[in-house]
Formats: sequence, C-alpha cells, structure tokens
Amino acid sequence: MRSGHFTGRVWKSGIAGLLAALFLLTLATGCSSLNEHIAMKDAAKAYKAGRFAEAATFYKQALAFNPNRAENWKYLGFCYWQLIEPGSKQPKDVEATTNALDAFGKYLDVLKREGQKDDQIQDYIINLYVNQNRLDDGIRYYEAALKENPTDPRLLQTLSMMYARKGDSTKSLEYSEKKAALTPNDPSGYLYIGALCWNRSYNKEDADAQRAVIVDRGMKALETALKLDPNNFNGHLFVNLLYRQKAELAKNAAANEKDRKKAKEYLAQADEFLKLADQEKDKALAIRKAQQQSQNAPTTQAPASGPSK
Repeated sequence: MRSGHFTGRVWKSGIAGLLAALFLLTLATGCSSLNEHIAMKDAAKAYKAGRFAEAATFYKQALAFNPNRAENWKYLGFCYWQLIEPGSKQPKDVEATTNALDAFGKYLDVLKREGQKDDQIQDYIINLYVNQNRLDDGIRYYEAALKENPTDPRLLQTLSMMYARKGDSTKSLEYSEKKAALTPNDPSGYLYIGALCWNRSYNKEDADAQRAVIVDRGMKALETALKLDPNNFNGHLFVNLLYRQKAELAKNAAANEKDRKKAKEYLAQADEFLKLADQEKDKALAIRKAQQQSQNAPTTQAPASGPSK
C-alpha cells in the first residue's frame, strides 16, 4: 500500500510538472507573439514617418520572434530599398542593397514553402541587380532559379535582359529565343529579338558576313511578331532599322568589290533596301498617328437622363 501510495504521488507530481511546463510554454509563446506584434507596430510607425533605418531595426526584432512571417521580410526589404541611392557604389549603399536582396530572398523562400510566389518583388530584385550594377550576382541568382524552373519565361527574359546590359549579346539572344519559343503567341518576345539583332549589327560587333546573318535573324523574328500583331509600331520601326543595316552592308560590299558590275549591283541593292526601310518607317509613323488620334478623340457619353418631353 505504501508503495502504491508513493507511486500515485509520483504520477500526480509528474502531471503537475507537465502542466506547469505547458503553462510556461504557452505563456512564453504568448509573450513572443505579443512582442512580435509590438515590434511590427513600431516598425510600421517608423516607416510611415520616413525613419527607414529605425523601421528596419524593429522589423528585425519582429523576425527574431517569428522568422516565418513573410510580410515582415518583405517590409524589411522595402526599408533597405528606401535607404539605397540608385546607382551608388558607396559602402552604405552596397550594404543596403545586399540587405534588401537578402530580405526579399527570404520573403520569397517563405512564400515558396507555402506554395506561393510574388512577381512584383521579383521586379524589385531585378531592379536592384541591374541599377546597382550587380549583374554578375543577378545572373548567378537567376540561372540558379532557372535550373529549378527551366521553362519559366520570366526567368529567361530576365537573363536575356541582364546579359544584354552586360554587353553579351550572344547569351542575350540565346535566352530571348528560348523565351520566345515558350510563348509563341506573344509578339513581345520576337520584338525583343529583333531589337537585339539590330543593336548588335548597329554596334558592329561582328564582321560583315556575320552581321548579315544577325540581321536576317532579326528580320525573321520581326516577321513573326508582325504576323501576330500587324499594327505594331515597334515591329515596323525595327524592320525599318534592319533594312538600313542591310543597305549599309550592301554599300560596304560595293566598296570592297573590284568588279564594277557587281559593285553596281550591290549599290542597287542598297537603294532598294533604303526604299523598303522608308516604307516601313511610313507604316510605323501612320500607326503612331492613328494611335494618337484615337487617344485624343473626344468620348461620346450618353445623356444623364432621357430626352425631355
């Protein structure tokens, strides 16, 4: 009996200890939640007042209590964003850029675990990599993302743009053509290819023979774009510009041709390309004029009440 009585007391003591532990855990959890929300409130107040460094400190306090609240990572990123001088390479701006990228990245990681995403924040991240001249970091970031999502048109377009800003037109064209293949009914992808090809030829990155190949590559892309959207101003504008590149290449060929007859033929080709360029330019201008007239046309509104009797 004494032994049983002793066992009962131990059991009751164990239950009491467990209840006390659960109470303390609940109390601690409640305090943590309360402290998190106090920090969030202070952060919002500081942000609204334009005290972004102070707001960042409060958001970090909130995240120390709960690192899984996605919105706090996002707002922390915005705090650092506000502290950045665009284009600056000063240490404080480099640090703020790094912190903003880290916060936005953690925000997206939390969303990913919840099966969500946020394309708007991706735009902020792209802006930071490009405007703060961190293209190599951006390319590494998005190529790693592309390995996980190899058919994401947005990632392909971003990489194409970053390589173009870096001056690597070969990689830029590679990614832009992959993107266009994934969105065959979107003229913007083909327009971008046409613009890239014109830019590469205009800047004379290649010998004339390769320039001719690049120009034809751009023409083919723009032909597809204009089939999808015949009244696209940019489509006709860049066709005009590529015809002018063809004319320049024909004139170069004429200048290097020793056979006078062939040289004359090249010059005739150049004149024909210039005529076609002018036609495309006129089409582009007509489209722009029609668009402007449509925008400026007064709208006819129905009368507020019926006709008087």
